[in-house]
Amino acid sequence: MSRLVRLAAALAALLALTGGASADYPDRPIRIIVPFPPGAGNDLLARTVGNKLSTALGQQVIVINRTGGGGNIGTEAAARSAPDGYTLLIFNNAQTMNAALNTKLGFDVVRDFAAVSMLAETPIILVGGDKFPPKSVQELVAFAKAEPGKINFGSAGYGTPQHFAGELLNVMADIKMVHVPYRGQAASTEATMANNVQISFGTVAGLAPMVKGGLVHPIAAAGSSRAKEFPNLPTIAESGYPDFNVYIWYGIVAPAGTPPDIIKTLHDALGRILADPAEKADIEQKGFEVTASTSEALAAFIEADLARWKDLVQRAKMSPPQ
Repeated sequence: MSRLVRLAAALAALLALTGGASADYPDRPIRIIVPFPPGAGNDLLARTVGNKLSTALGQQVIVINRTGGGGNIGTEAAARSAPDGYTLLIFNNAQTMNAALNTKLGFDVVRDFAAVSMLAETPIILVGGDKFPPKSVQELVAFAKAEPGKINFGSAGYGTPQHFAGELLNVMADIKMVHVPYRGQAASTEATMANNVQISFGTVAGLAPMVKGGLVHPIAAAGSSRAKEFPNLPTIAESGYPDFNVYIWYGIVAPAGTPPDIIKTLHDALGRILADPAEKADIEQKGFEVTASTSEALAAFIEADLARWKDLVQRAKMSPPQ
């Protein structure tokens, strides 16, 4: 074998190891793991974006629900998948919050994933049952201080953004509301309407019909800006707690070690989808606000989000779910 032939063979082997083998990507179906049940926001967004990604890449994109462990089972399955671009994970702050609560997970949300792109976010609002007198954050805090432990707040489950929103308000306002977790936002909302809990945090998409129907009353928006559906509803930040900002964000990640050119292919395809006015409108009509990003920005955001919730876990003296 001539020196030139040997050099060509070595170069081909190197390209295969460093991503050259992904030149035809994708050449088979891609799966997106959703670590939560069908019907949840993660699931709806994954299926919506997955259908659009399938068209953009010319390959079938299959959504697989791997539920359990507060999202940890599906997240670990994605972390342990081959880093070849054919397994993706819908990722949101439920995962960073779970990681902040649990120090003994079988994966690391920073180390074990390669960020692809931010996708969207969903605003959260705080509502009260019709028998709960406070109509503002100031009235709520005054009530809580006058009656410590008498306010129960519902959430979509332990370790969810809705749960962390309540704990953050407890810490910032120096009050003691009692958390009551439910199996999903629908159950939490029903408990609030039945006055089994006094207040609850939930997504605008899920709570808007109940607010407009007079079944619950809005108290405040939990994000840094007012919710589009309720422009006259003040935020908790505007109500005396300027650093309060809780919402649900969603991104797409791949297993760590996925070749950079595959990450770029996925990122560029998602970028085109999220920038297209018609595609964006379709996503936002389902209750999301599109927020695209670079891969690097999402990676940095995940790391910062994890640090933020670790700090709250310590300040609120939260413990892992039993």
